[in-house]
Amino acid sequence: MKPPSEKLLNEFAPLSPVSTCPEILVYQAPDFFRFWDALELEQGSECDVPFWASVWPGAKSLARYILSNKDLVRGKRVLDLGCGSGVVSIAALKAGAMNVVANDIDPIALHIAQKDFSANDVSPEIEQSNLLEKPTEKIFDLIFVVDMFYERSKSSPMLSLLQRFIRDGAEVIIADGSRPFAPKENLEILSDEWIDVNRDLEGVHSREVKIFRLGN
Repeated sequence: MKPPSEKLLNEFAPLSPVSTCPEILVYQAPDFFRFWDALELEQGSECDVPFWASVWPGAKSLARYILSNKDLVRGKRVLDLGCGSGVVSIAALKAGAMNVVANDIDPIALHIAQKDFSANDVSPEIEQSNLLEKPTEKIFDLIFVVDMFYERSKSSPMLSLLQRFIRDGAEVIIADGSRPFAPKENLEILSDEWIDVNRDLEGVHSREVKIFRLGN
């Protein structure tokens, strides 16, 4: 799949403020399914779900939490695991993280994230490896995970990877918008709020988002 054209982005997913963090600008689709249709028309074929075209509720809540609690990231080495369009990476760097690795296995998501980083004048390191299959040797102080526990088959390996990070001395913070397979034990709740969401996309008008520190 080729990256979407500038014309397509500007028409269907323009650079615009994140609803909870107007200081952060990202490319996002106000009408997700209209954008998806236009993307497939431009590509001339069916496309996988363009998750990167929406700022998901966990990212909205966590970005705001980071910017309101800058000591959480200040001076730390951060991994944004499954970064999507890069909202959390942007927030972490704006809040004073020493460095951020923005990781996603989707090259188009990383292409859009790079455009978002440039628009926000931040420069995280880009990492496309599938860390579930090929663990990184880099050392991190803090791992962020956002809305990643929606699929049963990947949730157990994800939890195992996060526990490995914890054993290596990292802090793991998860923002979860009520996804079905999120961890339920060994949690320290940091924030709990309801976020307005796109009903056509999510099936509901709002989702409860919990931000929690994962224990070992």
